[in-house]
Amino acid sequence: MDTANHKQIIKEAVAVLQGGGVIAHPTETIFGLGVAADNSEALDRLIHLKGRSKAKGFIVLIPSRKFLFDLVQAPSLESSLVQALMAKFWPGPLTLVLPARPEVSSRLTGGSGYIASRHSCSPLVAELLGALGGAVVSTSANRSGGPSLFDHHGVKHEFGAELGLVIPGSCPAATLASTVLMVEKNSNSVKLLRSGAISIKAIRATLQEVDPLQDLTVPDGV
Repeated sequence: MDTANHKQIIKEAVAVLQGGGVIAHPTETIFGLGVAADNSEALDRLIHLKGRSKAKGFIVLIPSRKFLFDLVQAPSLESSLVQALMAKFWPGPLTLVLPARPEVSSRLTGGSGYIASRHSCSPLVAELLGALGGAVVSTSANRSGGPSLFDHHGVKHEFGAELGLVIPGSCPAATLASTVLMVEKNSNSVKLLRSGAISIKAIRATLQEVDPLQDLTVPDGV
């Protein structure tokens, strides 16, 4: 794709997001469906499109760490463990689940009181968020329970005209989804919610650099 066409597609994607529509886009992990994070009608549209429970919440892709101050309770952002995880793995395929500010929409938290966020290392995602000037909710580009999709051809076949725009591109087929960690309020207990692109070994090593006694809780079946 030449530079002029690429810039035009980013411009069109921003227009769809600002208009409350749903786009599909590649990331450094798997193909995602995205809507503007501050648009409640778009979030409802995404929930319906995915066939997803409202209790699940979403991952918010942020343009920079400063956007966390509008999403996450301040004490959690000051945690040495959280700071170490962000310093080591962001931008990158790590999703952090942290206590949400009271005003954050339950559509984003699923009513859990926690918000999931990620600073992606995808150049395309960075360009898109920069052009939008805000955060985007991104979820895997599939129907709930269906297999992950890795290129725009598969996304168009699955969703067709239901999407406002599909950004051309592909993701490596062997790539895993982002690793998801929860850092619990007050206790600083770190729990693995989803295994993924960042290994448990790498996460444990980072945590223990902060506190040699700190460990990662890995529930059975995760």
